Amino acid sequence: MVRSAYVLAALLIPGAAVAQTTTTTTQGPDGRPYTVTTTRSPDGLNQIEARPAPPGGAPVPDTVPPRDTRAATGTSVIRGRVVDATSGTPLRKAMVRVFGAGIRESRTAVTDADGRYEFTDLPAGQFNVNANKVGYLDVGFGQSAPFELGKPLKLGDKQVLEKIDFALPHGAVITGRVLDEYGEPVADVQVSALRKQYTGNGPRPTMAGRPGSTNDIGEFRLFGLPPGQYMISASLRAFAGQVTTGDSAGYALTYYPGTASVAEAQTLAVGRGGTISDVTLMLVATRTARLSGTVFDGEGRPMKQGAIMLINRSGPMGSMSMGGGIRPDGSFTISGVAPGEYTLRGNVPGPAQPGLPLPVATADVTVNGVDISDIRVEPSNPITLSGRVLLDPVAARSFKPETVRLTATAIEPGPMFGPPPPPAAVHDDLTFAFTAVVGPSVIRATAPGWMVKSVTLNGADVTDGFTIRNDDVSDLVVELTNQIPEVSGLVTDGGGAPVSDYFAVVFPQEQERWTAPGPNRTAMARADDQGRFRIRTLRPGNYYVVAVDHVQTGEWMDPAFMEAVHTHARRITVNEGDVQTLDLKLVQIR
Repeated sequence: MVRSAYVLAALLIPGAAVAQTTTTTTQGPDGRPYTVTTTRSPDGLNQIEARPAPPGGAPVPDTVPPRDTRAATGTSVIRGRVVDATSGTPLRKAMVRVFGAGIRESRTAVTDADGRYEFTDLPAGQFNVNANKVGYLDVGFGQSAPFELGKPLKLGDKQVLEKIDFALPHGAVITGRVLDEYGEPVADVQVSALRKQYTGNGPRPTMAGRPGSTNDIGEFRLFGLPPGQYMISASLRAFAGQVTTGDSAGYALTYYPGTASVAEAQTLAVGRGGTISDVTLMLVATRTARLSGTVFDGEGRPMKQGAIMLINRSGPMGSMSMGGGIRPDGSFTISGVAPGEYTLRGNVPGPAQPGLPLPVATADVTVNGVDISDIRVEPSNPITLSGRVLLDPVAARSFKPETVRLTATAIEPGPMFGPPPPPAAVHDDLTFAFTAVVGPSVIRATAPGWMVKSVTLNGADVTDGFTIRNDDVSDLVVELTNQIPEVSGLVTDGGGAPVSDYFAVVFPQEQERWTAPGPNRTAMARADDQGRFRIRTLRPGNYYVVAVDHVQTGEWMDPAFMEAVHTHARRITVNEGDVQTLDLKLVQIR
């Protein structure tokens, strides 16, 4: 069970000589019922605590201990400066953020007039630090190029790390106009710059930087962009709750210069800090549809309040959604919906249950220009995956079930409906059962000293993933092994000198796996503070290993990258328990 609490303070009402407590039920800011307990104390303050109430309005039992939200503290310090990369002048009011496993929440500092920042009272540990300012590129510590992973900082107890400095380059700018099919300017169009984001399931267009909106003469301005190749998308949506009558004309999600197909979109190349202007994007006219239906709660009753969201599954990753309000009878209407694949989502009132995903009501719809009515948006029953863990009899002697957690991770990124289901524990008899969401997924394990060797379902190998449908899954066998291979080594340049800043990339030798390598078939590691790379995530198989001077986030999963570097890579065979030490030559790709 998840508890939410709001604590407010108010002046004591005169005449209250002793502490008095009253309890009422009211609607919270999220639309859910809350039990409100007010304690009037003699010290001059009222304390009000609100907790989610279950159906019926009864108080929520206090069975879950409160989460420790106190900030982790220590005795260490990180400080530095943020400057303009071109002029070297200090940047005032730049934002610097530090985050890592050692602190529960990220911390943010704002630079002063000299561009200086400081984090104090940090615990020992490993942290990432990045800096940003509007109009400039975000830069992470150890990042030498845009879209590159930064390097973590190792911080010791009572250590002061000085001169953790950042030089922020100016971002690029793309400006232009959006016109309709008659050449007239269109206002209030959301315009976004998109770049390819490489995932384990192939490239996906992903929003880069901040989206913009056209003004009254159709002009837009996208700023703060890293150098690269971009597609430009434009979307004109109906306002939330807007209902139209008669006219179903509208516009599809359009890509530059004027196509509804992402495969036909043209790209624009922008250099570091450069500007591309006078881009003209013509919206593609289409027939839109009106969606209407009813949202139901977990008891099968129409929801009386709340909001309904419409999320475009066929659009770019990170694109915004549209929606409207839910009427008192549970009904909703969303107009002006362009063709595409969508998910309707409504929040379900009531507290979350322990070990279960956040309850939401959903429905998938395909829109093709025809109005769709009587849509039922309702919660689906939680899907349970159950089975057992398989171990080698000898290795099983050192196995500790309480240290293992299993999850079903989505292969294809999709709409996020709150926190994912929590990881599942393995019981002493090596059985497990946990909830999961519908869709293509892979089974992963978090187990110190162990890794997934294979996964079978009803005897079929599903190690590389399987599709979870609307039925419970049983007879899932997860084989774990403590014979974890390790590949490590050092890198030198063409003259034989050691290299301390590089990226070691591993990918399969079998080219058919380049398009869908499966979990633990590709890996990337940066050099540590000793200049050594170490990879302990690979499954047995035949691999290429290459050290390169630069690789973008996720690019090591791109078949085009693999094709470009495989002739410079070293071939290795990885078996269970192998420990291999390699000496690699740096490959310059910039």
